[in-house]
Amino acid sequence: MKTLKFKCTLLSDVILNQKAATEGPNKTLDFIPGSCFLGIVASQYEKLDKDSKAMEIFHSGKVRFGDAHPSSGNVRGLKIPASMFYPKLNKPSEELYIHHAMSNLDGEEMKKKQLKQCRDGFYTFVNNEAIKIKTETNFAIKSAYDREKRHSKDEQMYGYESLQKGLTLYFEVELDNEILAKEVKNALVGEKRVGRSRTAQYGLIKIEEFDYEEVKSCKPTKEMETTVYADGRLIFLDEYGLPTFQPLAEQLGLPKDAIIQWDKSQIRTFQYAPWNNKRQCFDTDRCGIEKGSVFVVKTSSCPEKSQYVGFYKNEGFGKVIYNPEFLNAEKDGKAKCIIKEIKDDSSPIDKKPLNGSPMLEYIKKQQTLEDKENSIYKAVNVWVKKNEEFFQGKEKFASQWGAIRGIAMATKEDNQIQKNVETYISHGVKSEDWDGIRRNRLIEFMNNCNDDNIRTGLVNLAAEMAKKCRKEDKQ
Repeated sequence: MKTLKFKCTLLSDVILNQKAATEGPNKTLDFIPGSCFLGIVASQYEKLDKDSKAMEIFHSGKVRFGDAHPSSGNVRGLKIPASMFYPKLNKPSEELYIHHAMSNLDGEEMKKKQLKQCRDGFYTFVNNEAIKIKTETNFAIKSAYDREKRHSKDEQMYGYESLQKGLTLYFEVELDNEILAKEVKNALVGEKRVGRSRTAQYGLIKIEEFDYEEVKSCKPTKEMETTVYADGRLIFLDEYGLPTFQPLAEQLGLPKDAIIQWDKSQIRTFQYAPWNNKRQCFDTDRCGIEKGSVFVVKTSSCPEKSQYVGFYKNEGFGKVIYNPEFLNAEKDGKAKCIIKEIKDDSSPIDKKPLNGSPMLEYIKKQQTLEDKENSIYKAVNVWVKKNEEFFQGKEKFASQWGAIRGIAMATKEDNQIQKNVETYISHGVKSEDWDGIRRNRLIEFMNNCNDDNIRTGLVNLAAEMAKKCRKEDKQ
């Protein structure tokens, strides 16, 4: 058997819908299925048929076109395993558990953590470190074109979500017959188109040979227990030829006497109807087990290498990895693998100079106002907490604070507010109540304010103190 390894780079945005339906919300796949590369080679079917090689490449199952996963560096990315859990209020990088390795799953401590399953994203796993790979997407609205009237068709708008240009993906092609390697390689290498709207602006990719690294199978950490990780989507049929989500152990490439432990396994499923362009209709629904699912099996032996199992293997379905290193755990179930958060090195909007754009200037102004209000609220809270005891036991102080609030709001000039308030608390019938420490503390508060915030500061202080005094009077 020979394995060809390739690197796929997106030269434009690529649309790969999860469903073939044209109506309703639809998201793009975050990987390129092997069927796309099978289709690229199949575009040269007539040429290969003349050499009597088409039958063996496309219909014998001896050539398997793997899925292209988002990758980085020299390592192929993998879907996050469904058996990885983390506390609901934390991040996977802070605390991570392996489900089938946890002996105290039903304990009070674990129930309080409210463990949440990892589901999204591709990661590179190297030396017990997992680094997430960014798969950015774009969204655009397009309209159908009326060739006769030479303008957009009415009531025919489409929303397209696409994988962003520049993404790098790795994939493999397995051949049982090495003689076919040259034909497959020549058909794949170069600039090709995949996905939807290929005649428009989407779908351009570049394929080249690239020798990348993959996660290898290792010895099981527990005797008689093997983990089977779904690198690709898996499709199994039962004895009646119907799709099943409960495959037999032998269908996973294990001995017949092996027992799948369903209570420890983490399985996610999918369903879609592939579109047959040649016949212009949908094929039978495909129901299967999603990437990242993990089977835990009791068995005395298991294969040492990854392999393809199940059906539709020529389209990339069925690849599994036995006992991958990243599923190893400590005795308490904590994962040995550490997920690392990678900070975005791109220049965010807040690092750019806020000049030249009215919107950015507005945001800057609003941010300044918000910071100013926060500092005022903080100063008011500190003053109230420190001085509310001096206003306890005095009747009708709430009305005086209301008067101070009215002065602060009615005075036109900011620089006259403090003078008017001092006149109010220093003269009149109620001036005796403000003798001593109360008067000094209020003047100190106003001195700490400037002309820009004294009005807002006094209004908030008077309102807060009035509430405190009313509460005191009722008591």
